Amino acid sequence: MEIEDVRAAGWDDRDGDDGDDRIGRKRDRLARLLRVASILYSAGSGEQGVPVAEIARLTGMTTRTVYRDINALDSELGIPIFQAGRGRYGIERKYFLPPLHLSVPEAIVLFLAARLIARWSDEYDQAVVSAFTKLADLLPQPIARHVAATMLAVGAHSPNEPFTRTFSTVARGWAEGRVLQIDYEPGEGTRRVTRVRAYFLEPDAALRSVYLICYDEGAEAMRTFKVERIRSATLLAEQYEIPDDFDPDRWLAHSWGIWSSDTTPTADVRLRFDASVAHRVREAVWHRSQRLIDLPQGGVELTVTVAGIVEIRPWILSWGDGVEVLEPPELRDSVAEAVRAAAERYGEPDGRG
Repeated sequence: MEIEDVRAAGWDDRDGDDGDDRIGRKRDRLARLLRVASILYSAGSGEQGVPVAEIARLTGMTTRTVYRDINALDSELGIPIFQAGRGRYGIERKYFLPPLHLSVPEAIVLFLAARLIARWSDEYDQAVVSAFTKLADLLPQPIARHVAATMLAVGAHSPNEPFTRTFSTVARGWAEGRVLQIDYEPGEGTRRVTRVRAYFLEPDAALRSVYLICYDEGAEAMRTFKVERIRSATLLAEQYEIPDDFDPDRWLAHSWGIWSSDTTPTADVRLRFDASVAHRVREAVWHRSQRLIDLPQGGVELTVTVAGIVEIRPWILSWGDGVEVLEPPELRDSVAEAVRAAAERYGEPDGRG
C-alpha cells in the first residue's frame, strides 16, 4: 500500500522535546489519531474515500496535520489505509471489529485484562493505549479515570514502533488467514527467513512475551515463535485455513509456559514444599494437571505433568529453600547444581569484610 501524497510530504509527527507535558502531548496526539481513524473508517470506507480537506474541516485541524496523522496511522499503527485518489483516503472496513455492547462487569473484565497487559508490557505500545482509550468510553466515570491513569503510565514508556508494526502485521495475518513472511532472530547473531501460517497468539506473563503458534512452511512442521524476536513481518496474498483439528488448549495442555507436548516429551514433576510456603502453594492453581497431597508438619506435595523441565525450573528456583525436587532425577540434579553455584558465589570473599 502506497500513500503517495503523505510519503512525498515527508512529515513526521514525532518531536524530540522533553518536558513535563510530554505525556499530555502523547495523549492529545492519540486522541487526534483516533478521530482521524474514525472518520477514515466511517466516511472513507467506500471506493471514493474521503478528502483530506473534509477530515480537516471535521476535526478543526490543518490539512498538513491530517496528512501527518494519516502517515502515522499507516506507518506506526499498521492500519490498512488505501488511497482512492489524490488527497482522498479510507480504511478497509474489515480491519475494525463491529461495535460491542458490553455490560459493566464485562467491560471491567476487559479492563483487568488490559491492566495485566500494561504490567508486563515493557515498552510503549500504541495498540495498548488506543485499546485503553476506547475501553474508557464503556465504563462508569470513576473507573474510566483509572483507565486514563493506566494509559498515561503505559504512554510514559519509550515507544517500540518496530514491535508495534510487527505485532500488527502478525495479528492481521492470523485474523485474515493470510500467509506471513517473517525474519526471525532466535539467538544473537542468527537470523532465519521463513513463511508461516499463524494458528494462535498466546501471551506468557511470566516471560513478558507473546508467542506465535504457527505452521512453518520452511520446516514443514508446527513451530512457536517469540513475537519480540520477529525483526520484520510481511503480509502475503496467499490465504490458508486453520485445520479443524487444531485446538490451542490441547496444544498447550501440558505447557508450563509455552512449550508444547507435541514437540517436547512430557515429564512428571514432583515437588515437596515445607510448611513456611505451603499455604501459598495451596492458594493457587499452578497447572491444570496439578495434584496436591498434604504432608505431616504442614507441608504439601505438588505433582504436575509438563512439557519438559526447562520452563518450570526457574519457577522452582524462585521458591528458594522452601521447596525440594523429588522427581524427575534430571530436574533435581539441575536445580541442585544451580543452588550449589549460587551458594559458592555468595560464599566467595569479596574483599569488603
